Amino acid sequence: MRRLTLTSTFEYYDVPQIFTATDATGTRYLCTLYAQESDGFHYLGVQISEPRLMAFVGGQLDLRDAYLHPEVSDALYTVCVADEQLMAEPIPPTDISEEMLPEAGYFFDADDLADDADELQSDTYQLEVPVHDRVTFSTLISRMGWHASSIGKSFRKIVAL
Repeated sequence: MRRLTLTSTFEYYDVPQIFTATDATGTRYLCTLYAQESDGFHYLGVQISEPRLMAFVGGQLDLRDAYLHPEVSDALYTVCVADEQLMAEPIPPTDISEEMLPEAGYFFDADDLADDADELQSDTYQLEVPVHDRVTFSTLISRMGWHASSIGKSFRKIVAL
């Protein structure tokens, strides 16, 4: 079993419904709640790379597709939350039931986070983005509802969340 640490929550209703977590080596997992039982909350987790996670966050990746078509084999896990600990255990794709999978057609919408927030928070970050990534980066920031401004000749962005 792998111990995970919660990093971000995307959907929350009484408990986290969809979140990301990392293990001790920094591997990311996208997790979706499928059951609440007496021994804790049970999530289906999939190892996910940063670009694929950004595709999900940007509304370009269907949540169900993330589980049905993982980037690597043996990337699926059952994640149990009990006694305030997140523990992940590998699960073969043949053991995944329809009840564990999210419904088709769920695309994350970052605007939902802003609508649900009691108080909007703002942070400023300075990022250096290679020129060849300008379009991808611009698409991501617009989908996230962020604001960016260019500084100097190099393509630096100030991103305000």
